[in-house]
Amino acid sequence: MSPPARRRAASSNRAADPEALTHDELRRVAKADRKRASPDPAQSAGGQRELREIERRHASRLESQSLAARLAETSSLALSRGEEVKSESVRIVTPLLGEHGARLVKNGLPLYRQETVSRVRVVSRGGLQLAFERGDLDGGRLGAERLLETGKAYRWAYEISAALNTPARDLSQVSVRSPLRASAGPQDAVFAAGELLRLFRDGLTTRQSAILDRICGLDLTLRATAITLGADRRTVRKALIEALALAAENRAGRRSVEN
Repeated sequence: MSPPARRRAASSNRAADPEALTHDELRRVAKADRKRASPDPAQSAGGQRELREIERRHASRLESQSLAARLAETSSLALSRGEEVKSESVRIVTPLLGEHGARLVKNGLPLYRQETVSRVRVVSRGGLQLAFERGDLDGGRLGAERLLETGKAYRWAYEISAALNTPARDLSQVSVRSPLRASAGPQDAVFAAGELLRLFRDGLTTRQSAILDRICGLDLTLRATAITLGADRRTVRKALIEALALAAENRAGRRSVEN
């Protein structure tokens, strides 16, 4: 096989393998390898740092490609079931990491940055909204509209907090209902969300908190939540109403104290 043919074959193999290094990555790896083999300790250390950075960027690119494929599959499967699907670009906050993967800290507080991510939302399967529309939030000591607004606020706090469970970016649920205000930095939003979540959960049982996390935070339906927790749907509905009422009263109590 002639050299041009071998180059074309290698190029086609790299295109077929999504995990293969790109031409630019291969060039940078070769350059970093030459630096690492240098007898100069500074040059060698710089080459090792460049190789680690190439590996990190390559892993990030593969993660993005994998996520895009899964989003496309989710959308395709939902549409085939006749459900309504909406693609959204939302902003979340992620921790700033140093060269070695450690969180960056300033004045004793971790630093965060805003990121724009894409997600596919199955609009026809929103657990909290569906519960409201079916009347599952009726019958409590507070009105269904107030419970719905409390559930939406709980979702915002849960999604901001759940997105930061680990230093690495995960696939936790995000929503268009949780954009960051321009006047509030990412760090402020994280602390505000954590404080609000603790306020909502004050006085709730473990079961009630688990139900709010699933229905309000993860947007599961009552039926899916009941199956997950191994409980009866009517029991979950009653616990949901009680938990949202307690959360709303906790928030109202905090506001009255502040005023």
